[in-house]
Amino acid sequence: MVRGIAVREVMSTPVAVIDADASIREAAKKMNELGIGSLVVVKDGEIVGIVTERDLVRAIAEGADLDAPVSTIMSEEVYAVAPETSVLKALEMMRMHGVRHLPVVNENDELLGIVSLRDLAFAVAAEMVMKRLLEMLREELEEI
Repeated sequence: MVRGIAVREVMSTPVAVIDADASIREAAKKMNELGIGSLVVVKDGEIVGIVTERDLVRAIAEGADLDAPVSTIMSEEVYAVAPETSVLKALEMMRMHGVRHLPVVNENDELLGIVSLRDLAFAVAAEMVMKRLLEMLREELEEI
């Protein structure tokens, strides 16, 4: 029953952020050091975009100046979810918008966490395993 799992239960915190004026090189270095696939881009404390590994690869392939601001390669359209959003709804949003990361924000648009496609896949897989284990347990109990 994955429908009942909220993104707050699987989101990552704290969220790695980078200032919009930081360089592309700084963004790549930070992602590498933290072992993550995205950074939320902020300006004056507000979310202004998201930069992902795909954005970095595209920028390098196109010969971007790595000292240019990360804001030049970030995705400005950020799709965010509330902490109570279901895992299934978040997966549907990712599919619909072609993204792999969704910032989790409260009603004041304050950044609480981030959820990745990987986080959601693990949640779905764990739920499926638990469901199967419960079925096996029920079968065992019926035999007793």
